[in-house]
Amino acid sequence: MTGGNLMQFRGKGLRRHTLVVAVVALVSGVLVAGQSGAGATGTVRGFDGTTIKVGTLGFKAQLATSQIGAEARIQRFNDDNEIKGVTIQYVGFEDDAADPSTALNAARKLVTQDQVFAIVGDTSRTNPREYWEANQVPVFGWGFDVAYCSTPQTTKGWLFGYAGCQVNPEPSKVVDFGGQIYKYVTGQTGSKKPTVAMIAVDNTTGKATINQNKIAYAGAGFDVVFAESNVPATPVGDYSPYAQQLMTANNGTAPDVIRCLMTVECLTIYNLVKAQGFTGDFNHSLFTDVLVKPLAGTTAIQAMANISSTGIPALDRMRADIEKFKPGTKVDQTIVSGYASTDMFIKALKTAAKNGKSGITPQNVRKAASVQRWEMKNFIGPVIYPLASNRQQPYCTSMAESNGTEWVTIEEYSCSNRTFNPKTGKVNK
Repeated sequence: MTGGNLMQFRGKGLRRHTLVVAVVALVSGVLVAGQSGAGATGTVRGFDGTTIKVGTLGFKAQLATSQIGAEARIQRFNDDNEIKGVTIQYVGFEDDAADPSTALNAARKLVTQDQVFAIVGDTSRTNPREYWEANQVPVFGWGFDVAYCSTPQTTKGWLFGYAGCQVNPEPSKVVDFGGQIYKYVTGQTGSKKPTVAMIAVDNTTGKATINQNKIAYAGAGFDVVFAESNVPATPVGDYSPYAQQLMTANNGTAPDVIRCLMTVECLTIYNLVKAQGFTGDFNHSLFTDVLVKPLAGTTAIQAMANISSTGIPALDRMRADIEKFKPGTKVDQTIVSGYASTDMFIKALKTAAKNGKSGITPQNVRKAASVQRWEMKNFIGPVIYPLASNRQQPYCTSMAESNGTEWVTIEEYSCSNRTFNPKTGKVNK
């Protein structure tokens, strides 16, 4: 997922912070042992001098397979003895049930009972940011939660996304969300000013999604004929009014492109507009083999190269690691998120351990990650902190089209550093 693609996946927006502040106030003074920054010879939460404990927080009903990716990368770390005399122990995946209160309780269990050093493979959209910060827990994950974002950029954060901050409601700059799809659509249609209609959920992140994509798509060269975050966040019984809005958005006719900035709602809307004869490009971010058949004929944007690509060493290595850990596993984006974010953690861990085990503390890992440049070359990234704490820059994506059987690459993985002023919409010089 990317900031311009699935900001709405976050769900409840910024409100969760107010739900946890009171509880955090009660626990923030009761920090677990090791928060003084002591090295391996002292007391460090989650590190006894030989073993580092890590775990995962996330939405188990939909995103539990991030655990597979995390454990596969951990297994390679241990098998290859990547830090001599140190192993990583994975303690488990705690379900946040997509609920702020449940997420806080799960985080407290991971820290106080499981005594984790860090969180990896995080797929929570309700991260208790204040709790992680108060207890000095470095968190590495997907990054589609506002807890990963800061304005302005910062080196003081504790959450790090393998694609950076993706859902900042107030980024310092708007990144080039529309550049790659503009290139594709103009090549297909021959139009230098193709029309696009966008739709998102009616909540805080949905509004931010629409506002930023409207700026970026217009800046890329599109004629934005419709851009609304008007779909209720609560379950919707009938999506036909929203489909009708999209089908008549271009002065009573269908636009060249429909950009669906939601999750599974996009499938329902696609079926409706297809039934009404839509023949343009229906674009979304539901790049998953589970939906390759029902989304036949659509295109998907993803913040990585096509998982089906070959000849990319970093991708081939990841596939081999996952196959070794769990033979026969079909790699999907959620598994990738667990693997990539754990790889990011391991890189920061190695930096912290350069001068020996005494450097292995949560504080030193956070410090290393806060200024880290990370990538899986030609597959994901580069992700450059501290800039990535504010936005995805460079903005790196690929596009694939479903033929009903597989996702076929139509635009190779590439990166753009073009940005726009969020107030004026003009290209930043």
